[in-house]
Amino acid sequence: MVIAELLVERGSYGDKSEQWGEFRFLGLPSPGDRIAVEHEETTHYLTVLCVHHRPVSAAASDNDPYAHVVAKWTGSGA
Repeated sequence: MVIAELLVERGSYGDKSEQWGEFRFLGLPSPGDRIAVEHEETTHYLTVLCVHHRPVSAAASDNDPYAHVVAKWTGSGA
């Protein structure tokens, strides 16, 4: 599993991203992937725009790999 911070674009691309917190992914999504995320007691549907990786050296034992997943909000469920 990889922990990634989820940054969500809800308005135009010029608007600030919303930080929705850290999520655990079995594998990092790729651009174009659709993901469903539980946020504020609602399921939201997002399309992944890009992923920024922070790899760590295999010799480093004190840090875990980390990433930022940037996604566009496309809708929500009831």
